[in-house]
Amino acid sequence: MSPARIHASAIVKIPLSRRTARPSSARAVHQLVPRLAWGDAVGNQVRYLRELLRGWGHPSEIYAEQWDESCRDLVRPARDYPREADETSTLLIHHSFESRLVPLVARAPGRKALIYHNVTPARLFEGFERKVAQACDAARDELLALRPLVERAWAYSRFSAEELVAAGFSHVGELPFAVDWTAFDVAPDPLLRAELEEGGPTLLFVGRAVPSKRLDDVLRVFTAWQRLYQPRARLVIAGYLNRETPYGAYLYGLKEMLGAERVHFLGRVSAAQLSACYAAASAYLSMSRHEGFGVPLLEAMHRGVPVVAYGAAAVPETMGGAGVATLTNDPLEVARLLAALERAPELRHELIDAQHARLARLDQTAVAEAVREALQPFLTGTPTTPDASASGVTGDVDLVCPGLAAFPDAPMSRIARQLAERLPKSRLLTLDPTPLPSQRAPRQVDLAGQRAWAFSPDEPLSRDATREPPGSSSLTLALRTSRAPAVFLPVDTLLAREALPHLAPRAWGVRDTGLGAPNDEGTARLGSRLFAVDVHHPVPTVKALAQALRALGVSHAS
Repeated sequence: MSPARIHASAIVKIPLSRRTARPSSARAVHQLVPRLAWGDAVGNQVRYLRELLRGWGHPSEIYAEQWDESCRDLVRPARDYPREADETSTLLIHHSFESRLVPLVARAPGRKALIYHNVTPARLFEGFERKVAQACDAARDELLALRPLVERAWAYSRFSAEELVAAGFSHVGELPFAVDWTAFDVAPDPLLRAELEEGGPTLLFVGRAVPSKRLDDVLRVFTAWQRLYQPRARLVIAGYLNRETPYGAYLYGLKEMLGAERVHFLGRVSAAQLSACYAAASAYLSMSRHEGFGVPLLEAMHRGVPVVAYGAAAVPETMGGAGVATLTNDPLEVARLLAALERAPELRHELIDAQHARLARLDQTAVAEAVREALQPFLTGTPTTPDASASGVTGDVDLVCPGLAAFPDAPMSRIARQLAERLPKSRLLTLDPTPLPSQRAPRQVDLAGQRAWAFSPDEPLSRDATREPPGSSSLTLALRTSRAPAVFLPVDTLLAREALPHLAPRAWGVRDTGLGAPNDEGTARLGSRLFAVDVHHPVPTVKALAQALRALGVSHAS
Protein backbone atom coordinates (compact mmCIF):
# COMPACT_ATOMS: atom_id res chain seq x y z
CA MET A 1 0.00 0.00 0.00
CA SER A 2 1.26 3.45 -0.84
CA PRO A 3 2.68 5.66 1.93
CA ALA A 4 0.36 8.30 0.48
CA ARG A 5 -2.57 6.56 2.11
CA ILE A 6 -1.77 6.91 5.81
CA HIS A 7 -5.45 7.13 6.63
CA ALA A 8 -6.04 3.63 5.27
CA SER A 9 -3.67 2.08 7.78
CA ALA A 10 -6.29 1.64 10.46
CA ILE A 11 -7.07 -1.89 11.49
CA VAL A 12 -10.07 -3.24 9.66
CA LYS A 13 -12.95 -3.20 12.07
CA ILE A 14 -14.06 -6.69 13.05
CA PRO A 15 -17.84 -7.15 13.05
CA LEU A 16 -19.11 -7.86 16.55
CA SER A 17 -20.76 -11.06 15.33
CA ARG A 18 -17.28 -12.39 14.50
CA ARG A 19 -15.75 -11.60 17.89
CA THR A 20 -17.12 -14.70 19.50
CA ALA A 21 -14.96 -15.57 22.48
CA ARG A 22 -13.45 -19.02 22.78
CA PRO A 23 -12.37 -20.82 25.95
CA SER A 24 -9.15 -19.51 27.47
CA SER A 25 -7.54 -22.87 26.68
CA ALA A 26 -7.55 -22.09 22.94
CA ARG A 27 -4.19 -22.52 21.27
CA ALA A 28 -1.99 -19.42 21.04
CA VAL A 29 -1.51 -18.31 17.43
CA HIS A 30 1.23 -15.76 16.81
CA GLN A 31 2.44 -13.98 13.66
CA LEU A 32 5.92 -13.25 12.33
CA VAL A 33 6.64 -10.40 9.89
CA PRO A 34 10.00 -8.84 8.91
CA ARG A 35 8.75 -5.29 9.46
CA LEU A 36 5.51 -3.99 10.95
CA ALA A 37 4.78 -0.67 9.26
CA TRP A 38 1.84 1.68 9.75
CA GLY A 39 0.17 2.43 6.42
CA ASP A 40 1.46 -0.74 4.76
CA ALA A 41 -0.73 -3.38 3.12
CA VAL A 42 1.08 -6.28 4.79
CA GLY A 43 0.96 -4.55 8.17
CA ASN A 44 -2.78 -3.91 7.76
CA GLN A 45 -3.45 -7.61 7.25
CA VAL A 46 -1.18 -8.65 10.13
CA ARG A 47 -3.04 -6.37 12.56
CA TYR A 48 -6.39 -7.45 11.13
CA LEU A 49 -5.57 -11.13 11.67
CA ARG A 50 -4.46 -10.48 15.23
CA GLU A 51 -7.81 -8.89 16.00
CA LEU A 52 -9.64 -11.82 14.41
CA LEU A 53 -7.56 -14.41 16.26
CA ARG A 54 -8.08 -12.69 19.59
CA GLY A 55 -11.78 -12.36 18.86
CA TRP A 56 -11.90 -16.13 18.36
CA GLY A 57 -10.25 -16.64 21.76
CA HIS A 58 -6.69 -17.34 20.66
CA PRO A 59 -3.90 -15.53 22.49
CA SER A 60 -2.03 -13.77 19.69
CA GLU A 61 1.07 -11.57 19.43
CA ILE A 62 2.95 -10.01 16.51
CA TYR A 63 6.69 -10.68 16.27
CA ALA A 64 8.82 -8.52 13.97
CA GLU A 65 12.45 -7.79 13.21
CA GLN A 66 11.75 -4.07 12.70
CA TRP A 67 8.80 -1.76 13.24
CA ASP A 68 7.64 1.82 12.95
CA GLU A 69 7.59 3.86 16.10
CA SER A 70 3.79 4.06 15.81
CA CYS A 71 3.68 0.23 16.00
CA ARG A 72 5.94 -0.07 19.05
CA ASP A 73 3.14 -1.11 21.42
CA LEU A 74 1.83 -3.76 18.98
CA VAL A 75 4.98 -5.81 18.45
CA ARG A 76 7.48 -8.10 20.15
CA PRO A 77 11.07 -8.64 18.92
CA ALA A 78 11.33 -11.52 16.46
CA ARG A 79 14.50 -12.79 18.16
CA ASP A 80 12.44 -13.60 21.27
CA TYR A 81 10.06 -16.01 19.53
CA PRO A 82 12.22 -19.19 19.53
CA ARG A 83 12.80 -18.74 23.26
CA GLU A 84 9.18 -17.94 24.11
CA ALA A 85 7.62 -20.65 21.89
CA ASP A 86 7.21 -24.32 22.74
CA GLU A 87 5.87 -27.44 21.02
CA THR A 88 2.29 -26.25 21.51
CA SER A 89 2.93 -22.88 19.83
CA THR A 90 1.51 -21.96 16.43
CA LEU A 91 3.09 -19.41 14.10
CA LEU A 92 1.79 -17.68 10.94
CA ILE A 93 4.74 -16.45 8.84
CA HIS A 94 4.13 -13.52 6.50
CA HIS A 95 6.39 -13.37 3.45
CA SER A 96 6.68 -10.61 0.83
CA PHE A 97 10.30 -9.47 0.76
CA GLU A 98 13.74 -10.58 1.91
CA SER A 99 13.52 -11.19 5.67
CA ARG A 100 16.62 -13.19 6.70
CA LEU A 101 14.34 -14.89 9.23
CA VAL A 102 14.40 -18.42 7.80
CA PRO A 103 17.06 -19.64 10.33
CA LEU A 104 14.93 -18.25 13.17
CA VAL A 105 11.85 -20.04 11.81
CA ALA A 106 13.82 -23.29 11.44
CA ARG A 107 14.97 -23.36 15.07
CA ALA A 108 11.66 -22.21 16.58
CA PRO A 109 9.55 -25.03 18.09
CA GLY A 110 5.87 -25.61 17.36
CA ARG A 111 3.65 -25.62 14.31
CA LYS A 112 4.14 -23.18 11.42
CA ALA A 113 2.23 -22.01 8.37
CA LEU A 114 2.91 -19.45 5.64
CA ILE A 115 0.89 -16.45 4.47
CA TYR A 116 2.28 -15.31 1.11
CA HIS A 117 1.79 -11.73 -0.08
CA ASN A 118 3.83 -12.32 -3.25
CA VAL A 119 7.33 -11.17 -4.21
CA THR A 120 7.89 -8.73 -7.06
CA PRO A 121 10.14 -10.22 -9.78
CA ALA A 122 13.65 -8.79 -9.55
CA ARG A 123 13.71 -7.89 -13.24
CA LEU A 124 11.21 -5.10 -12.62
CA PHE A 125 13.81 -3.20 -10.56
CA GLU A 126 16.87 -3.93 -12.69
CA GLY A 127 18.52 -0.87 -14.18
CA PHE A 128 17.16 1.37 -11.42
CA GLU A 129 17.43 -0.27 -7.98
CA ARG A 130 20.07 -3.01 -7.95
CA LYS A 131 19.87 -3.69 -4.21
CA VAL A 132 16.09 -4.03 -4.31
CA ALA A 133 16.38 -6.43 -7.25
CA GLN A 134 18.87 -8.53 -5.28
CA ALA A 135 16.54 -8.53 -2.28
CA CYS A 136 13.65 -9.73 -4.46
CA ASP A 137 15.80 -12.63 -5.71
CA ALA A 138 16.76 -13.45 -2.13
CA ALA A 139 13.10 -13.37 -1.09
CA ARG A 140 12.23 -16.07 -3.66
CA ASP A 141 15.13 -18.17 -2.39
CA GLU A 142 13.70 -17.76 1.11
CA LEU A 143 10.25 -18.80 -0.13
CA LEU A 144 11.66 -22.13 -1.29
CA ALA A 145 13.61 -22.50 1.95
CA LEU A 146 10.38 -22.08 3.95
CA ARG A 147 8.61 -24.92 2.13
CA PRO A 148 9.92 -27.80 4.29
CA LEU A 149 9.24 -25.81 7.48
CA VAL A 150 5.48 -25.16 7.15
CA GLU A 151 2.40 -27.40 7.23
CA ARG A 152 0.15 -25.16 5.17
CA ALA A 153 0.28 -22.02 3.04
CA TRP A 154 -2.18 -19.33 2.03
CA ALA A 155 -2.03 -16.47 -0.46
CA TYR A 156 -4.17 -13.40 -1.05
CA SER A 157 -4.87 -14.19 -4.70
CA ARG A 158 -5.15 -17.15 -7.04
CA PHE A 159 -2.15 -15.79 -8.91
CA SER A 160 0.00 -15.93 -5.76
CA ALA A 161 -1.42 -19.31 -4.72
CA GLU A 162 -0.30 -20.71 -8.07
CA GLU A 163 3.29 -19.86 -7.19
CA LEU A 164 2.95 -21.84 -3.96
CA VAL A 165 1.51 -24.84 -5.79
CA ALA A 166 4.27 -24.66 -8.40
CA ALA A 167 6.89 -24.50 -5.66
CA GLY A 168 5.53 -27.68 -4.07
CA PHE A 169 3.89 -26.28 -0.90
CA SER A 170 1.41 -28.54 0.86
CA HIS A 171 -2.24 -27.65 1.48
CA VAL A 172 -2.35 -24.34 -0.39
CA GLY A 173 -5.37 -22.10 0.16
CA GLU A 174 -6.50 -18.53 -0.46
CA LEU A 175 -7.46 -15.76 1.95
CA PRO A 176 -9.71 -12.81 1.08
CA PHE A 177 -8.10 -9.39 1.44
CA ALA A 178 -9.68 -7.28 4.17
CA VAL A 179 -10.22 -3.57 3.53
CA ASP A 180 -11.68 -1.00 5.92
CA TRP A 181 -13.88 0.97 3.55
CA THR A 182 -14.81 3.55 6.20
CA ALA A 183 -11.16 4.61 6.42
CA PHE A 184 -11.51 6.12 2.94
CA ASP A 185 -14.49 8.28 3.87
CA VAL A 186 -12.61 11.51 4.64
CA ALA A 187 -13.86 14.90 3.48
CA PRO A 188 -11.85 16.22 0.50
CA ASP A 189 -9.45 19.11 0.96
CA PRO A 190 -11.49 21.95 -0.61
CA LEU A 191 -8.55 23.95 -1.99
CA LEU A 192 -6.90 21.00 -3.74
CA ARG A 193 -10.24 19.76 -5.05
CA ALA A 194 -11.05 23.16 -6.56
CA GLU A 195 -7.61 23.32 -8.18
CA LEU A 196 -7.87 19.84 -9.71
CA GLU A 197 -11.44 20.27 -10.96
CA GLU A 198 -10.59 23.45 -12.85
CA GLY A 199 -10.30 22.84 -16.59
CA GLY A 200 -10.33 19.49 -18.33
CA PRO A 201 -10.58 15.87 -17.11
CA THR A 202 -8.17 14.44 -14.53
CA LEU A 203 -6.34 11.13 -14.76
CA LEU A 204 -5.20 9.73 -11.40
CA PHE A 205 -2.64 7.24 -10.10
CA VAL A 206 -2.00 6.55 -6.41
CA GLY A 207 1.08 4.72 -5.19
CA ARG A 208 4.82 4.81 -4.69
CA ALA A 209 6.95 5.79 -7.66
CA VAL A 210 8.92 2.57 -8.01
CA PRO A 211 9.93 0.85 -11.27
CA SER A 212 7.47 -2.04 -10.93
CA LYS A 213 4.51 0.40 -10.91
CA ARG A 214 5.59 1.69 -14.35
CA LEU A 215 4.67 5.31 -13.87
CA ASP A 216 6.68 5.91 -17.04
CA ASP A 217 3.95 4.05 -18.93
CA VAL A 218 1.32 6.14 -17.14
CA LEU A 219 3.10 9.22 -18.48
CA ARG A 220 3.18 7.76 -22.00
CA VAL A 221 -0.52 6.92 -21.96
CA PHE A 222 -1.41 10.32 -20.56
CA THR A 223 0.67 12.12 -23.20
CA ALA A 224 -1.10 10.21 -25.98
CA TRP A 225 -4.51 10.92 -24.42
CA GLN A 226 -3.73 14.60 -24.00
CA ARG A 227 -2.41 15.11 -27.52
CA LEU A 228 -4.98 13.03 -29.39
CA TYR A 229 -8.17 13.46 -27.37
CA GLN A 230 -8.07 15.83 -24.37
CA PRO A 231 -5.67 18.81 -24.75
CA ARG A 232 -6.78 20.20 -21.36
CA ALA A 233 -6.38 16.90 -19.49
CA ARG A 234 -4.45 16.76 -16.23
CA LEU A 235 -2.42 13.91 -14.72
CA VAL A 236 -2.19 13.60 -10.93
CA ILE A 237 0.23 11.18 -9.26
CA ALA A 238 -0.19 10.94 -5.50
CA GLY A 239 2.43 8.97 -3.59
CA TYR A 240 6.04 8.97 -2.51
CA LEU A 241 8.44 10.02 -5.27
CA ASN A 242 12.14 10.67 -4.62
CA ARG A 243 13.50 12.78 -7.46
CA GLU A 244 17.07 11.92 -6.39
CA THR A 245 16.68 8.20 -7.12
CA PRO A 246 17.49 6.88 -10.62
CA TYR A 247 13.83 6.10 -11.29
CA GLY A 248 12.59 9.42 -9.93
CA ALA A 249 15.08 11.31 -12.11
CA TYR A 250 14.05 9.16 -15.08
CA LEU A 251 10.37 10.08 -14.60
CA TYR A 252 11.07 13.81 -14.54
CA GLY A 253 13.33 13.51 -17.57
CA LEU A 254 10.73 11.47 -19.44
CA LYS A 255 8.05 14.06 -18.66
CA GLU A 256 10.19 16.76 -20.24
CA MET A 257 11.07 14.59 -23.25
CA LEU A 258 7.42 13.70 -23.92
CA GLY A 259 6.35 17.30 -23.56
CA ALA A 260 3.36 16.39 -21.41
CA GLU A 261 1.62 19.37 -19.82
CA ARG A 262 -0.42 19.73 -16.62
CA VAL A 263 1.36 16.84 -14.85
CA HIS A 264 1.27 17.03 -11.04
CA PHE A 265 3.61 14.91 -8.87
CA LEU A 266 2.04 15.51 -5.45
CA GLY A 267 4.27 13.24 -3.39
CA ARG A 268 2.88 12.07 -0.05
CA VAL A 269 -0.56 13.49 0.65
CA SER A 270 -2.89 13.68 3.62
CA ALA A 271 -6.15 11.75 3.83
CA ALA A 272 -8.11 14.88 2.93
CA GLN A 273 -5.84 15.63 -0.03
CA LEU A 274 -6.19 12.09 -1.30
CA SER A 275 -9.97 12.35 -1.06
CA ALA A 276 -9.71 15.52 -3.16
CA CYS A 277 -7.70 13.64 -5.78
CA TYR A 278 -10.36 10.95 -6.08
CA ALA A 279 -13.20 13.49 -6.05
CA ALA A 280 -11.65 15.29 -9.03
CA ALA A 281 -10.60 12.19 -10.97
CA SER A 282 -12.28 11.31 -14.25
CA ALA A 283 -10.52 7.93 -14.37
CA TYR A 284 -7.94 5.93 -12.45
CA LEU A 285 -5.05 4.44 -14.46
CA SER A 286 -2.60 1.73 -13.40
CA MET A 287 0.08 0.32 -15.66
CA SER A 288 1.76 -1.70 -12.90
CA ARG A 289 3.59 -4.82 -14.04
CA HIS A 290 3.09 -6.77 -10.82
CA GLU A 291 0.49 -6.80 -8.05
CA GLY A 292 -0.08 -9.62 -5.57
CA PHE A 293 -3.30 -7.76 -4.75
CA GLY A 294 -4.02 -4.17 -5.80
CA VAL A 295 -5.74 -2.25 -3.00
CA PRO A 296 -5.66 1.17 -4.78
CA LEU A 297 -7.80 -0.31 -7.56
CA LEU A 298 -10.49 -1.16 -5.02
CA GLU A 299 -10.18 2.22 -3.34
CA ALA A 300 -10.82 3.93 -6.67
CA MET A 301 -13.87 1.72 -7.17
CA HIS A 302 -15.11 2.65 -3.70
CA ARG A 303 -14.77 6.34 -4.59
CA GLY A 304 -16.81 5.90 -7.77
CA VAL A 305 -13.90 6.43 -10.19
CA PRO A 306 -13.76 4.22 -13.33
CA VAL A 307 -10.63 2.04 -13.28
CA VAL A 308 -8.44 1.20 -16.27
CA ALA A 309 -5.53 -1.10 -15.43
CA TYR A 310 -3.02 -3.20 -17.32
CA GLY A 311 -4.06 -6.81 -16.62
CA ALA A 312 -0.76 -8.08 -15.21
CA ALA A 313 -0.32 -10.57 -12.35
CA ALA A 314 -3.25 -10.44 -9.88
CA VAL A 315 -4.82 -7.24 -11.26
CA PRO A 316 -7.71 -9.04 -13.08
CA GLU A 317 -8.52 -10.95 -9.87
CA THR A 318 -8.50 -7.79 -7.79
CA MET A 319 -10.87 -6.10 -10.22
CA GLY A 320 -13.15 -9.13 -10.26
CA GLY A 321 -14.63 -8.46 -13.69
CA ALA A 322 -15.26 -4.76 -12.97
CA GLY A 323 -13.49 -1.80 -14.53
CA VAL A 324 -11.30 -2.36 -17.58
CA ALA A 325 -8.35 -4.76 -17.35
CA THR A 326 -6.45 -4.22 -20.59
CA LEU A 327 -4.50 -6.91 -22.40
CA THR A 328 -2.16 -4.33 -23.90
CA ASN A 329 0.26 -1.78 -22.50
CA ASP A 330 0.50 0.10 -25.80
CA PRO A 331 0.03 3.82 -24.93
CA LEU A 332 -2.09 4.56 -28.00
CA GLU A 333 -4.44 1.66 -27.33
CA VAL A 334 -4.90 2.54 -23.65
CA ALA A 335 -5.38 6.21 -24.51
CA ARG A 336 -8.14 5.14 -26.91
CA LEU A 337 -9.87 3.29 -24.04
CA LEU A 338 -9.73 6.41 -21.86
CA ALA A 339 -11.20 8.46 -24.67
CA ALA A 340 -14.04 5.98 -25.10
CA LEU A 341 -14.88 6.25 -21.39
CA GLU A 342 -14.88 10.04 -21.57
CA ARG A 343 -17.14 10.16 -24.61
CA ALA A 344 -19.67 7.48 -23.59
CA PRO A 345 -21.43 8.46 -20.33
CA GLU A 346 -23.59 5.34 -20.39
CA LEU A 347 -20.48 3.12 -20.50
CA ARG A 348 -18.97 5.07 -17.65
CA HIS A 349 -22.09 4.54 -15.52
CA GLU A 350 -22.12 0.82 -16.31
CA LEU A 351 -18.51 0.51 -15.21
CA ILE A 352 -19.16 2.33 -11.95
CA ASP A 353 -22.19 0.13 -11.20
CA ALA A 354 -20.14 -3.01 -11.90
CA GLN A 355 -17.37 -1.74 -9.63
CA HIS A 356 -19.82 -1.20 -6.76
CA ALA A 357 -21.14 -4.72 -7.28
CA ARG A 358 -17.57 -6.02 -7.05
CA LEU A 359 -17.06 -4.28 -3.71
CA ALA A 360 -20.31 -5.71 -2.36
CA ARG A 361 -18.68 -9.15 -2.51
CA LEU A 362 -15.98 -7.90 -0.12
CA ASP A 363 -18.34 -7.20 2.76
CA GLN A 364 -16.38 -7.27 6.05
CA THR A 365 -18.61 -9.84 7.72
CA ALA A 366 -18.29 -12.19 4.74
CA VAL A 367 -14.51 -11.66 4.61
CA ALA A 368 -14.09 -12.43 8.31
CA GLU A 369 -16.09 -15.63 7.94
CA ALA A 370 -14.09 -16.69 4.88
CA VAL A 371 -10.80 -16.09 6.73
CA ARG A 372 -12.02 -18.15 9.66
CA GLU A 373 -13.09 -20.99 7.41
CA ALA A 374 -9.74 -20.99 5.59
CA LEU A 375 -7.62 -20.97 8.77
CA GLN A 376 -9.75 -23.40 10.77
CA PRO A 377 -8.05 -26.65 9.63
CA PHE A 378 -4.71 -25.31 10.80
CA LEU A 379 -5.96 -23.67 14.00
CA THR A 380 -7.87 -26.68 15.28
CA GLY A 381 -6.62 -29.63 13.24
CA THR A 382 -4.06 -32.28 14.02
CA PRO A 383 -0.43 -31.26 13.39
CA THR A 384 1.02 -32.65 10.19
CA THR A 385 4.60 -33.09 9.06
CA PRO A 386 5.66 -30.46 6.52
CA ASP A 387 6.06 -31.93 3.03
CA ALA A 388 9.57 -31.30 1.70
CA SER A 389 8.89 -32.91 -1.68
CA ALA A 390 8.88 -30.98 -4.93
CA SER A 391 5.88 -30.16 -7.08
CA GLY A 392 3.58 -33.07 -7.91
CA VAL A 393 3.72 -32.25 -11.64
CA THR A 394 6.72 -34.37 -12.62
CA GLY A 395 8.34 -35.97 -15.64
CA ASP A 396 11.65 -37.34 -16.82
CA VAL A 397 12.35 -34.11 -18.72
CA ASP A 398 10.72 -30.67 -18.78
CA LEU A 399 10.05 -29.30 -22.27
CA VAL A 400 9.55 -25.57 -21.76
CA CYS A 401 7.81 -23.87 -24.68
CA PRO A 402 6.16 -20.60 -23.52
CA GLY A 403 4.15 -20.07 -26.71
CA LEU A 404 2.94 -23.64 -27.15
CA ALA A 405 -0.65 -23.18 -25.93
CA ALA A 406 -1.15 -19.78 -27.57
CA PHE A 407 0.55 -20.64 -30.88
CA PRO A 408 0.53 -24.46 -31.26
CA ASP A 409 1.52 -24.28 -34.93
CA ALA A 410 4.49 -21.95 -34.47
CA PRO A 411 7.86 -23.50 -35.44
CA MET A 412 9.15 -23.96 -31.88
CA SER A 413 5.77 -25.31 -30.75
CA ARG A 414 5.91 -27.99 -33.44
CA ILE A 415 9.47 -28.89 -32.42
CA ALA A 416 8.40 -29.16 -28.77
CA ARG A 417 5.57 -31.51 -29.72
CA GLN A 418 7.85 -33.64 -31.89
CA LEU A 419 10.31 -33.92 -29.04
CA ALA A 420 7.50 -34.87 -26.62
CA GLU A 421 6.49 -37.70 -28.97
CA ARG A 422 10.04 -39.09 -28.77
CA LEU A 423 10.16 -38.68 -24.99
CA PRO A 424 6.87 -40.21 -23.77
CA LYS A 425 7.55 -39.51 -20.08
CA SER A 426 8.36 -35.85 -20.59
CA ARG A 427 6.07 -33.02 -19.53
CA LEU A 428 5.27 -30.04 -21.73
CA LEU A 429 5.25 -26.72 -19.86
CA THR A 430 3.76 -23.59 -21.40
CA LEU A 431 2.11 -20.26 -20.62
CA ASP A 432 -1.66 -20.07 -20.31
CA PRO A 433 -3.00 -17.65 -22.95
CA THR A 434 -6.35 -17.31 -21.17
CA PRO A 435 -5.77 -17.63 -17.40
CA LEU A 436 -9.03 -17.37 -15.50
CA PRO A 437 -9.13 -15.37 -12.24
CA SER A 438 -11.42 -18.03 -10.76
CA GLN A 439 -9.24 -21.00 -11.71
CA ARG A 440 -5.88 -21.70 -10.14
CA ALA A 441 -3.17 -22.87 -12.51
CA PRO A 442 -1.18 -24.78 -13.51
CA ARG A 443 -3.98 -26.41 -15.44
CA GLN A 444 -3.83 -29.25 -17.93
CA VAL A 445 -4.56 -28.39 -21.55
CA ASP A 446 -4.98 -30.79 -24.46
CA LEU A 447 -3.09 -29.90 -27.63
CA ALA A 448 -4.09 -32.29 -30.39
CA GLY A 449 -3.93 -35.26 -28.05
CA GLN A 450 -0.81 -34.14 -26.18
CA ARG A 451 -1.13 -33.00 -22.58
CA ALA A 452 0.60 -29.80 -21.46
CA TRP A 453 0.73 -27.90 -18.19
CA ALA A 454 -0.20 -24.22 -18.61
CA PHE A 455 1.05 -21.65 -16.09
CA SER A 456 -0.10 -18.06 -15.64
CA PRO A 457 2.14 -15.48 -17.33
CA ASP A 458 3.16 -12.48 -15.25
CA GLU A 459 1.72 -10.26 -17.98
CA PRO A 460 -0.85 -10.86 -20.74
CA LEU A 461 0.46 -12.80 -23.72
CA SER A 462 0.76 -10.86 -26.97
CA ARG A 463 -1.37 -11.94 -29.92
CA ASP A 464 1.77 -11.64 -32.04
CA ALA A 465 3.65 -14.96 -32.14
CA THR A 466 6.88 -13.17 -33.10
CA ARG A 467 7.02 -11.10 -29.90
CA GLU A 468 8.95 -12.41 -26.91
CA PRO A 469 6.57 -13.98 -24.38
CA PRO A 470 6.49 -12.62 -20.81
CA GLY A 471 8.01 -14.31 -17.80
CA SER A 472 6.10 -16.49 -15.37
CA SER A 473 6.99 -16.54 -11.68
CA SER A 474 5.05 -19.76 -11.12
CA LEU A 475 6.60 -21.62 -14.07
CA THR A 476 10.09 -20.52 -13.00
CA LEU A 477 9.43 -21.84 -9.48
CA ALA A 478 8.13 -25.13 -10.88
CA LEU A 479 11.38 -25.54 -12.82
CA ARG A 480 13.47 -24.71 -9.77
CA THR A 481 11.73 -27.36 -7.68
CA SER A 482 11.93 -30.02 -10.39
CA ARG A 483 14.89 -32.37 -10.56
CA ALA A 484 14.45 -33.15 -14.26
CA PRO A 485 16.50 -31.74 -17.14
CA ALA A 486 14.84 -28.66 -18.62
CA VAL A 487 14.85 -27.97 -22.36
CA PHE A 488 13.97 -24.40 -23.39
CA LEU A 489 12.26 -24.08 -26.78
CA PRO A 490 13.42 -21.51 -27.63
CA VAL A 491 16.21 -20.54 -25.28
CA ASP A 492 15.96 -16.86 -26.31
CA THR A 493 13.12 -15.92 -23.96
CA LEU A 494 12.73 -13.91 -20.78
CA LEU A 495 11.54 -17.03 -18.99
CA ALA A 496 14.69 -18.93 -19.98
CA ARG A 497 16.97 -16.08 -18.95
CA GLU A 498 15.38 -15.95 -15.50
CA ALA A 499 15.40 -19.72 -14.94
CA LEU A 500 18.80 -20.68 -16.39
CA PRO A 501 20.93 -19.37 -13.49
CA HIS A 502 19.03 -21.64 -11.08
CA LEU A 503 19.13 -24.82 -13.18
CA ALA A 504 22.89 -25.08 -13.78
CA PRO A 505 23.97 -28.26 -15.65
CA ARG A 506 20.46 -29.68 -16.10
CA ALA A 507 19.41 -26.88 -18.46
CA TRP A 508 19.32 -27.38 -22.25
CA GLY A 509 18.35 -25.01 -25.01
CA VAL A 510 17.17 -24.93 -28.62
CA ARG A 511 17.92 -21.92 -30.79
CA ASP A 512 16.80 -20.95 -34.28
CA THR A 513 19.83 -20.85 -36.61
CA GLY A 514 18.29 -17.83 -38.30
CA LEU A 515 18.97 -15.73 -35.22
CA GLY A 516 22.77 -15.97 -35.42
CA ALA A 517 25.14 -16.68 -32.55
CA PRO A 518 23.82 -16.30 -28.97
CA ASN A 519 24.79 -13.07 -27.23
CA ASP A 520 23.42 -13.90 -23.78
CA GLU A 521 26.06 -15.03 -21.28
CA GLY A 522 23.75 -17.60 -19.65
CA THR A 523 22.83 -19.14 -23.00
CA ALA A 524 26.46 -19.24 -24.10
CA ARG A 525 27.38 -21.23 -20.97
CA LEU A 526 25.16 -24.11 -22.08
CA GLY A 527 27.94 -25.24 -24.40
CA SER A 528 27.13 -28.63 -25.94
CA ARG A 529 23.68 -28.48 -24.35
CA LEU A 530 22.70 -25.69 -26.74
CA PHE A 531 21.24 -27.09 -30.00
CA ALA A 532 20.88 -24.96 -33.12
CA VAL A 533 17.90 -25.87 -35.27
CA ASP A 534 16.71 -25.03 -38.75
CA VAL A 535 13.03 -24.52 -37.94
CA HIS A 536 12.11 -25.50 -41.52
CA HIS A 537 13.96 -28.84 -41.25
CA PRO A 538 13.94 -29.68 -37.52
CA VAL A 539 14.01 -33.51 -37.58
CA PRO A 540 17.81 -33.97 -37.40
CA THR A 541 18.05 -31.66 -34.38
CA VAL A 542 15.07 -33.30 -32.66
CA LYS A 543 16.67 -36.72 -33.09
CA ALA A 544 20.06 -35.52 -31.82
CA LEU A 545 18.56 -33.81 -28.78
CA ALA A 546 16.42 -36.83 -27.91
CA GLN A 547 19.50 -39.05 -28.20
CA ALA A 548 21.50 -36.77 -25.90
CA LEU A 549 18.75 -36.76 -23.29
CA ARG A 550 18.44 -40.53 -23.47
CA ALA A 551 22.12 -40.74 -22.55
CA LEU A 552 21.18 -39.03 -19.26
CA GLY A 553 18.66 -41.76 -18.44
CA VAL A 554 15.63 -39.85 -19.67
CA SER A 555 12.64 -41.92 -20.85
CA HIS A 556 13.17 -44.06 -23.95
CA ALA A 557 13.51 -42.05 -27.14
CA SER A 558 12.48 -43.45 -30.50
